[in-house]
Amino acid sequence: MTQQKYRNGNKHGDSCMIKLTLFLLLITIVGGALYYVVFESRFFLIKEIEIQGLNQLSEQDIIRFSDIDLGDNLYKVRTGQIETMIEQHPYVRESQVKRKGISGIKIVIREREEYAIIPYMGSFIYLDHEQVVLRVSDGLIDENLSIVTGVEFESFRVGEPVQVKNESILESAYDILTAAQEAEMMDHISEIHITDSHDVRLITFNGIEVLMGEVDQPAYSVLALKEALITLHTRNMENVILDMRYDDHITVRPRVRQEEVQ
Repeated sequence: MTQQKYRNGNKHGDSCMIKLTLFLLLITIVGGALYYVVFESRFFLIKEIEIQGLNQLSEQDIIRFSDIDLGDNLYKVRTGQIETMIEQHPYVRESQVKRKGISGIKIVIREREEYAIIPYMGSFIYLDHEQVVLRVSDGLIDENLSIVTGVEFESFRVGEPVQVKNESILESAYDILTAAQEAEMMDHISEIHITDSHDVRLITFNGIEVLMGEVDQPAYSVLALKEALITLHTRNMENVILDMRYDDHITVRPRVRQEEVQ
C-alpha cells in the first residue's frame, strides 16, 4: 500500500515537472518572438525625427550629435544617453528626447544664446548668459553684441564656463549687461571696459563714450544712462564724452578733448 502511494506521488511529481518545463519553454518562445518583433523586426524602425526649439542651430547639427539615423530601431535608442550626447554641442543648453508613437523620435532643444564677446590675442570669444564659451572667432564680430574688455583669461574651452583671473570684473560687466537688457538698452552698448579699480567706461554704437565710475547699482545707473542718451539724441549730439561719475551732475564734452581714463 505504501509502495503504491509512492509510485502515485512520483507520477504526480513527474507530471508537474513536465508542465513546468512546457510552461518555461512557452515563455522562452513567446519572449524570443516578442524580442524579435520589438528589437529586430522592421516594425519599430525610426521613420521620423521631429526637432523643436531651434533658432541658431540646424536639424542636421542636432542629428549629427545625437547619432540617430532613420532606420534605427526605436527601442534600441537610449533617450537619456542621446540627451547627454546632444548637450555636448556648445549651443545646446538642454535637450529632451522622447519616443513618438511606434516609429518616431521627438527632440526638444533649449539653445544657448550669444550674450557677450571678449577679445583675446587677436580672436574673439563668444559667451552666453552663463559665461559658457560658445565659439572662438578670428573673423568679423557680431555687431549686435557688446564687447567686454579688461578681462584676463586663465583658460577657456568651448562648451565650458570661461575661467578668468579677475572674475569680479567679468561679473560686474555681466551685471551691467543684465541691467541693460532689462532696460532695453542692449542694442546701444558697443563696449564695456572695467578697470582693476572697477571704474566702468562704456562706448555706445553711435560713438558716445560714457564714464560711469564705480557702479554700485547697475539698474539705476543704466536707467540714468538711458535718459541721458535720449536727451543727447534729441539735441542731435554724437561723438561726445558723457561723464556720469558724480552723483550730483552729468557733464558732456566733445570727444576730441578725451583724456586717458586711468
